[in-house]
Amino acid sequence: MRFSTLGVCVHTEDVPAVRAFYVDVLGFAVTLDIGWFVSLRHPDHDDLDLCVVHRDHALAGMGGPVAGVVLAFLVEDVHAEHARLVELGVPVDVAPRDEPWGQRRCLVRDPAGTGIELVQATAPDPAWLASVTSAS
Repeated sequence: MRFSTLGVCVHTEDVPAVRAFYVDVLGFAVTLDIGWFVSLRHPDHDDLDLCVVHRDHALAGMGGPVAGVVLAFLVEDVHAEHARLVELGVPVDVAPRDEPWGQRRCLVRDPAGTGIELVQATAPDPAWLASVTSAS
C-alpha cells in the first residue's frame, strides 16, 4: 500500500483534557478543534498529525470499542485499497464511505485489534462546514 501520511488518533472520554496535555505539556498546536475531534501538529514536526477523538463519536465507529489508538493512513484511493484488502481476506469493519468533514474512509483492524483507518481527502460538505464554523 502506498500512503503519504500516517496519523495517530487517541480515543478518549475527555477530549479537552487530552487536548490540553498535548498542547500545554508537549507543545503541540491545534490545527482544528470541533469539540469531539481535535487535530494537532507539533511545530517541529509539521509532517506528523496527532488527533484526539471522543470514543463515542461516529468517527470512532470501528464496529466495536477501540482502546488506545487508531492508525490513520492517508491514501490516494480508498476504494482501490478496500478492494485489495477484501481480496487478501482482511475483515472490514466499515466499508468505504464519505464523511461530511472531508474524508472518504474505510476501517479495518490489525490482528491485535488496533484500529486501522484508510483515509482519502475529499472536499468537506459545505453545509456541514458552515454549521461547524458558525458554531465556533
